[in-house]
Amino acid sequence: MALVPALLLGSHQLWGNPFSPEPYSVSVPVTLKPYDAQLWSLVNATSFDAAREIAPDLPDPTALPTVAELAGGDGEAALPPANAAAMRMEAYVGPPPTRYVFRGATATDTARAHYCLTAALYYEAASESDDGMRAVAQVVLNRVRHPSFPGSVCGVVFQGSQRPLVCQFTFACDGAMARSPSRTNWSRASRIAAEALAGRTFPAVGVATHYHTTAIWPSWGRSLAMTNIVGAHIFHRWRGRYGTPAAFSRPYSGREPAPGPYLPIAAQLAARAGRNVPSAVVPGTVAAGVTPAMPAGAPAGAPDAATVAAINAARNVPVAGTAATAAAPVPAPINTPGFSQPPVPVAAQPAPSYADPRLNRSGTVREEWRDSGTNIRR
Repeated sequence: MALVPALLLGSHQLWGNPFSPEPYSVSVPVTLKPYDAQLWSLVNATSFDAAREIAPDLPDPTALPTVAELAGGDGEAALPPANAAAMRMEAYVGPPPTRYVFRGATATDTARAHYCLTAALYYEAASESDDGMRAVAQVVLNRVRHPSFPGSVCGVVFQGSQRPLVCQFTFACDGAMARSPSRTNWSRASRIAAEALAGRTFPAVGVATHYHTTAIWPSWGRSLAMTNIVGAHIFHRWRGRYGTPAAFSRPYSGREPAPGPYLPIAAQLAARAGRNVPSAVVPGTVAAGVTPAMPAGAPAGAPDAATVAAINAARNVPVAGTAATAAAPVPAPINTPGFSQPPVPVAAQPAPSYADPRLNRSGTVREEWRDSGTNIRR
């Protein structure tokens, strides 16, 4: 029992009495070293020369440019002042793209990559400056290196062009390639495409993978980080780690598929006209080899005569007064239970047509390939 009072007394002496007004203090032994006479003299030196006599290894402050010299106040050769606009732009754009050389596995692959990139630059940015074309080229090549897109130049440029009006680059599926390119702008696009494939980067758009014109703001724009505005295009990159340089890690294989578009241009024009122009604008019958005239009272924006001919060729419209028109009509499908739209018999389906009167030799097939894909007769 005598141990308990001893413990209480010891704890009171150790921790102090919480109810006592006396302050608590702790003494810690400290060994004080005498002051450094040389350092004290250096601190109290009245001039740099006096300090150098005490410590000869002191750096010479006159060897470093002062703020006035950086601003060019002393008339000497000064460093250029910091450009605040350039610093803001660097922070705004994000990390620059990594330099990469795209070499085709064969001469054919190299030619295909160059053609596909040239077509993208021409049809997407023919009216832009050289920097506008370089920005588009950087986006295409950024996609080639990113695992979320096809790993080839032609695959990226013509991705989704087998469907009308919904491809990645609109020129590849909206009939824009029916326009004959101008020699001047095509040569300029060819030169810039060759430079980009050889490794020239365009840091002004960084690692952007998307862009659109300044006239619109798509719904996906708010989910991306805008990098820059070059000409008439706004460029974006992915947020998070998908938009960092480390994400663009896929090596280029050098294998290029056949260039697109993968949907006939006539079918693209037909889909485009079906969306933008009433069906009454497109004549129902067109004689073979005859360029139709525009109907009277056609609204503004109606397709021209060559486009109308391409649309009718894509729709396989029968010619008035011919045997095709006089043929017996296809019977209406029977409403079979369980089938909302029964298939039309194969014999009643019209033969597909891929001719476009504005394209040279469109719709013709070489004689040796005419029966390609048919059953072999024995």
